[in-house]
Amino acid sequence: MSQDVEAVPAGAVVVGVDGTDKDQRAVRWAADEAERRRTGLHLIYAVAWTEYSRVYGVVSSANLDRIHDTAQRIVDDAARQAREGHPDLTVTSAVVMEDAATALVHASRHAGVIILGARGLGRIAGRLLGSVSQKVTAHAHGPVIVVRDTVPVPGAPVVVGVDPLDQPPEVIQFAFEEARRRGLGVRIVHAAPRERPLPEFRDAEVEHMRETAAAEEARAVEQLAAEWSGRYPDVPVEVHEARRHPVEALVEESANASVVVVGSRARHGLAELRLGSVARGVLYEAPVVAVVRVEAAQPTAA
Repeated sequence: MSQDVEAVPAGAVVVGVDGTDKDQRAVRWAADEAERRRTGLHLIYAVAWTEYSRVYGVVSSANLDRIHDTAQRIVDDAARQAREGHPDLTVTSAVVMEDAATALVHASRHAGVIILGARGLGRIAGRLLGSVSQKVTAHAHGPVIVVRDTVPVPGAPVVVGVDPLDQPPEVIQFAFEEARRRGLGVRIVHAAPRERPLPEFRDAEVEHMRETAAAEEARAVEQLAAEWSGRYPDVPVEVHEARRHPVEALVEESANASVVVVGSRARHGLAELRLGSVARGVLYEAPVVAVVRVEAAQPTAA
């Protein structure tokens, strides 16, 4: 009846579908991404049959067959949509009898990237992130792109937030790879809020120290930009310094971005829903966000 998640083609763009309105945006984005990457597109519909059992009691095999058939029609329609815009794209699909988040996290072991649709932007919807999106972005074994809305400005640069004191290379590399595939530039955003000093430390010496530290960080960001520009000479690069909270700065930049790229430290155990505060904040507010897994540093031996 169901197909094994292990059947995900290696390196494929994987998109989760569930028959709701957000599928159309996610599938369109995933098909475009697969064509840019020159790889296949794999669609997954996950049926949490244990949830059906919890709500409806014992589920007969006949009912499971009907549930599976409905899911298969939905995933087939999504596959047809993808092929209409990309007739040469290899599209595969699977209906799996498993919790959606678990299925997609397992699929991420083989996928090149996971694509998820989410509620659109708005005063309420923009601040809601479904449990599937939370779990997958927190625990996937590779990058996850969450599509909330259409890109405001087509052809806009890829925006990536950086911290020169702790910059995981995989995050900025993902941004440059995405930009190169799209024929776009990268906009590196370094955001550091200007904290107000305590009254007892408001003097010229403290202010000088603060300005010196800010200047050193700015130079480090410029060096980082120069380093990655050297690795990707065909990708235009610009640097933006923002004296505000990183979430505020990146959300503002998302209004003129093809995708905003952030990093998230790896978590273990699907029960944990934690994302880093910046990644979580940007996911709540930006139209399209790529969350790149960053392995947690191992503690050094004493």
